[in-house]
Parts: sequence; C-alpha cells; structure tokens
Amino acid sequence: MLAKPATLPTAPAPGRRGARRLGRRCAVRNTYAIRVRRHDPGDCQLFTGDVIIIRRLQHGAHETATAEINQHTLTLERLIIRRDGLHLIFARGERPAVFLHNRDIEVLSLVMGTEHHATEH
Repeated sequence: MLAKPATLPTAPAPGRRGARRLGRRCAVRNTYAIRVRRHDPGDCQLFTGDVIIIRRLQHGAHETATAEINQHTLTLERLIIRRDGLHLIFARGERPAVFLHNRDIEVLSLVMGTEHHATEH
C-alpha cells in the first residue's frame, strides 16, 4: 500500500508582512485501468477481457476507493496492492473479495497525482 500523505509545513505568503499564513494539505489520487487476462470466474463474476477501473483517493488519514467493473461502480472497503497481485475487498458485501494474481491481469494505464489544497490559518 502507498504511504499516507504528510501535511506540508505552513509558510507565510511571499512578499507581504503580516499576511495570513497559508497551510497546504495534500490529497493523493490514483487511477488504475486493469484488464483481466485469465481468471477462474467462480463467484466473483470476472471474465477474460473484463476491464476494471480502480480509483483511489487518500486525503490525510482518510482513504476511499471504488472499482468500476463492467460499467458498475462498486465501493471498495480495502484495496491491497502487493508484489504478487491485488486484493479487491468490496464494501457491504456487494461482491465476494477477489485476489487477482499479476499473471492474470494486464495493467492498461496508471495515473498517479497529488492535489495541494491551500487553507488559511
């Protein structure tokens, strides 16, 4: 799993005395597009050729993740990315948890970024 983002130090606005200090908070957004190459469908209803779009947002200690599978958006309770594959654990029992081994998936796209939100103190 990725490390939690740290709060950046507060710094005064440049060039003005007595100006309000601005703090910056950081949010991390990651989006993954994955194609299932081969998988025993079992109870998870994933088939060869299915594309899964995973969106993860980390803001401070709070993390949310969703998975879009066959044009259905599902909330993830946990997303675990390991060396050998990834675990999708769905919230509220929407679907059974699934493990996708690296040999069974193809990463189509990976977009990672940070957002800095200025806040006044």
